[in-house]
Amino acid sequence: MASSRVGNSNHSRSSEPFIIHIVIINTAWDVKAYAFPSHFCIERNRILSRAAQRQNPVNGSLELLPLCNMNCDMCYIRLNKKEVDEQGGLHNADAWIQLGKEMAQAGVLFLLLTGGEPLMFPEFQRLYKELKSMGMILTVNTNGTLLDEEWADFFGKYKPRRINITLYGSDDTAYEKLCHYPGGFSRTVRAIRLLRERGVDVKINGSVTKDNRDDMEAIYRIGRELDAPVHMDTYMLPGLHERNLSFEKQSEDAAAADIYMRQMETEPEAFLWYAQNILAQIEQENITYPDQITCLAGNCSFAISWKGDMRPCVTFDKPAVSVFEKSFEPAWKEISQEAKKLRVSEICVTCSLRPACKTCPASAYLETGSCDGVPEYLCRYTKEFVRLLREAVEQEQEAESNG
Repeated sequence: MASSRVGNSNHSRSSEPFIIHIVIINTAWDVKAYAFPSHFCIERNRILSRAAQRQNPVNGSLELLPLCNMNCDMCYIRLNKKEVDEQGGLHNADAWIQLGKEMAQAGVLFLLLTGGEPLMFPEFQRLYKELKSMGMILTVNTNGTLLDEEWADFFGKYKPRRINITLYGSDDTAYEKLCHYPGGFSRTVRAIRLLRERGVDVKINGSVTKDNRDDMEAIYRIGRELDAPVHMDTYMLPGLHERNLSFEKQSEDAAAADIYMRQMETEPEAFLWYAQNILAQIEQENITYPDQITCLAGNCSFAISWKGDMRPCVTFDKPAVSVFEKSFEPAWKEISQEAKKLRVSEICVTCSLRPACKTCPASAYLETGSCDGVPEYLCRYTKEFVRLLREAVEQEQEAESNG
C-alpha cells in the first residue's frame, strides 16, 4: 500500500497527489504508510474507524478459488483441481452474487477479490460487474500473468479501486526458481504496463523470501519505472495447512529487510519519526498492552474462503462460520463475537518490545498453534528489528551533528 518513495510525485498522476498518511488504529504497535490519493485515504480511514466502533462489517475479502496457474514455493492457498473437487468444488458466480446482495444490504463497501488466481474463476467478469453495480469499491489481487489486452480493456472500462499485482522477483529466472513458471516476470510486467496505459491504478506487492531478498532494490526500481507504488511484505506467515513444517529461521535477515522496506517506502523524515516514536514507546515502563485483536479483523472486517467460511481475517482457519448456510449477517455477528474471545499470551501483553512486534492472536496461532502461544520467531525478529531501528536513529543523529 505504499510506494518506493511515497511522497514522490513521480508515482502519481498530477490530478491525484499522493501524500504519506501515518495511520494508527487503536494503538501505535504498527505504523503504516499508505500511498493513496489523500482525499480517498482520509475518507476510507474515517469510515473504517467509525465502522469498527459500531462493529459494522464494511470491509472484506472473497477468496473465490484456491486454483492458480503458478505454483509458488511459499503459497499457503493453492490447491489443484482434484483437491478442490474432493473438498466439494467451487461455488458458482450466482452463489457469490447472492452473497454480494446480502453484503450490500449489511453495508459492506470495500471488497477485495482474491484467490488463488481470481482471473481463473469462471464468470469472473459477470461477478465483478454485479458487485460493482451494488456500489462496492472493488480491489483485485492477481499475479498478473493471465492479464492480456482483453483483460486490461475490461478493467479499463470497469475500473476497480486498484489492482494489486505481486512481483516475486526481478527477472524470469526468479519466477522459474520460486514460482516454477517460466516467463512469469515478463508477463507480469507487461500486464502492469497494459493497465497503467488504460488509467487503472496498480500497486505492486512483493513477498520477501530467502530466495528473492536480493531482488528488493530491483523491484522498487521497477515500480518507479512503471509508475506503480510498491509494498514488500517481509513477514511470511506459515500456511494454514503447513503448521507441521518448521517455521523459517531467518528472523534476523527478515528484520533487516523490514527496515529496508520502511526506508524505501517512506520519506526519510517519516521513517525517522516512526523509529523515534517506536523506540520512545519501548522505553516506557510498566505498560500493559491489550490482549485482544486490535486491528480491524472481526471489528469491521472479515474474510470469506472459497468454501464460504467467514473468518475474522485470512490468517485464521477458525473461528469460521459458513455464510452460505447461515447467510451473511448472522455469520458476521457470530464471527465478530468469537473474535473478541481470542487472547494473546500474558508474556506478550507485558513485553516492553510490544510496540515494535507484529504479534497478534493470528500470527501466534499460526506459529505456535495457539493464540496465546509465544511466537519465538517473532521474538527474535522483533529484537533484531529494534536493534536496527536504534542503529538507524543513531546514524541519523550522527550525520546531523557532523553537519
